[in-house]
Amino acid sequence: MIPVLVTSGKGGVGKSTTAINMAVNLAGRGIRVSFLDADLMAPNDHLFFDIKPEQIREEGRMLRPIRVSENLEFMGLGVFVPRGTGIALNYEKTSDFITTLLRFVKWSGDYLIIDTPPSSLDVNVKLLKELKGRARAVIVGEPHPFAVEDNLRMLDLLRFFDIEVRAIVLNKYNLYREELAKEVEREYEATGIPIVRIPWEPRLQQQTVPELFNELVELVVG
Repeated sequence: MIPVLVTSGKGGVGKSTTAINMAVNLAGRGIRVSFLDADLMAPNDHLFFDIKPEQIREEGRMLRPIRVSENLEFMGLGVFVPRGTGIALNYEKTSDFITTLLRFVKWSGDYLIIDTPPSSLDVNVKLLKELKGRARAVIVGEPHPFAVEDNLRMLDLLRFFDIEVRAIVLNKYNLYREELAKEVEREYEATGIPIVRIPWEPRLQQQTVPELFNELVELVVG
């Protein structure tokens, strides 16, 4: 199973949307996909997949991932937490959750798509240590100069842990001035990493549009 981290230097840039659509795109190609919501800051991906806590099952000493479709399975922290319930996660608890979700879920996918927390938080460091040298990554951001700074820091962190970055996503690129988007694009081009442009698409607020992510998926699995 190949882990694929979907990361960002800051929140609210479309990381979860990218992760979900990548997973659905892969599954639609007949590839077995496991999806891990590791964004412990905002573990909301189960809401998109309409996952309920009562669907959780154990198998021996392992958790069984929840089946979303024929080729897609899911597990994440949000499934365990009742809606509207606040939780306080220190580093020890965070580490326990990450370890449990990686090692004690009976994953069966060819690819494990991991929706990570934004920025270089300690939970991300724990995750990268667990996957050092054996994962791929996608960095997501909007074409804004501040996002470049945040994502270049994330790129350094991923490289430090020997994670192969397959693509940088410029999300909602058509909502920004063309001159600004081109300026940002030139800065990313200096990294030598392929750039994928995803346009603003209103349907993505309520559903997947997996065909928009064909280029990205092909870079990740190629």
